[in-house]
Amino acid sequence: MNTNEHGIKVDEFGLVDTAYYVRQGQLARNEYFAQQLTALGNWLKKLTTKRQKQGFNSTRSFGTV
Repeated sequence: MNTNEHGIKVDEFGLVDTAYYVRQGQLARNEYFAQQLTALGNWLKKLTTKRQKQGFNSTRSFGTV
């Protein structure tokens, strides 16, 4: 793969190598999406852990007033 004087990847005809840049965009999107899913999973795990620790804590005695 060649680059022009501006550092842009070009194909064998001297045109911008769009396939290269499309692939770079796909890889960047995939990486971002994976990071966001990981963050969401960690948030959900933290949320469920907090709820499990709270448990049922009632001071009422059922059946009595």
